[in-house]
Amino acid sequence: MNHEEIILNLKPHVITQEDRTVFPTFSKPQTHGGFSVSPDGKFEKNENRKRYLFVPPMGQIQVHLGDSEARRSQRLHLLQPSLDNILLYMEGKGTAFLQTKDQISVEVNHDIVCSSEVLELILRTPYEKEESWTLAITKYRNTIYISPVVLSEPNNSPMREMNAEWIETLRRHFLSEKPNTLPEPRGSMEQTGQYHGVFSVTINGKRFIFDAPVLAESVPNNANVKPETKEIFTDLQIRPDNMSVDEWTAHNRSQALKWWIKCFIVGIENIHVAYVNRHIIAHTIEKISVRKIFRDCETVWLPHVCFNFMARLVDNICSFTSSVDCHKTVYLLTFDAIPGKISYKCYPGRSQFTFIPDWFRIMLEERKEDLIREANVE
Repeated sequence: MNHEEIILNLKPHVITQEDRTVFPTFSKPQTHGGFSVSPDGKFEKNENRKRYLFVPPMGQIQVHLGDSEARRSQRLHLLQPSLDNILLYMEGKGTAFLQTKDQISVEVNHDIVCSSEVLELILRTPYEKEESWTLAITKYRNTIYISPVVLSEPNNSPMREMNAEWIETLRRHFLSEKPNTLPEPRGSMEQTGQYHGVFSVTINGKRFIFDAPVLAESVPNNANVKPETKEIFTDLQIRPDNMSVDEWTAHNRSQALKWWIKCFIVGIENIHVAYVNRHIIAHTIEKISVRKIFRDCETVWLPHVCFNFMARLVDNICSFTSSVDCHKTVYLLTFDAIPGKISYKCYPGRSQFTFIPDWFRIMLEERKEDLIREANVE
């Protein structure tokens, strides 16, 4: 079947003065707990894989990243779209994320369900001129579900693969199962999976709920932390301790933007950066505020531009999905980075891209009586 390509009237690489000065309405990220993901990407209904970053006093370390035999767990590229993990988490929370419409049908009480990867890809788009992306989109019961999908295996650069292995080595040395505790030694080939937090934000009135891999920060017992703060999240990254002007420019344009977006959407205020010398030795871990990352790069990129583009793209998605509300139908939305073109194709009915699982639809029906009973009690 020939699926017609429809090009959206969006020019992500064209940045207007309004894009630079007006920021869309944005609510502070809310946390809703989390879940574990096994090394092979499977959902686990617990927080056993939560890890706390332990940084030695003064941040002085000595880790030879090149000596490690560790190989990072292979990233699972979604050749078929899936939101199973966050849907399973929502299913385990009863009616917490559900609502009834006129006491007839049950639907999710957010406008968009996705993963943090979806938000990161979209937000980077105005400044992205190399990496294209494809998203699978389904509208079902007034909620839009968005999943990344890789139509072919990506050709990652050797440097990117090496950096990922170095970060994995650092994680083995400085991530602990308990806060303020030295990590227990473990084998270089042992895989630990990941903890995902569940977050929600509102952007221009649209309510998003998504999951994101996060690290917890070890906070000293005598630290001045607000009582309402349940958890403080952080991130661990690396960069060379000596870069040329051109290298700094490339870093600020690419890596720094990725770090900032990843942190901002989940409310991370500080990250930890390990500095690596030319001998591939990580020698210092510095705590850096996410605000400083932006201030250092504000001549290169602006958050306003990223979020204004996302608001426009979401409006377009809401428009072209408005006529079809079906768990089987999928729209493939594609961004071609070099020309800056965004287009979509519709796959009506069940196809190889259908990703709303049958069990999720059944669950919505089964929760109707629970929601009605709770409403009557109130």
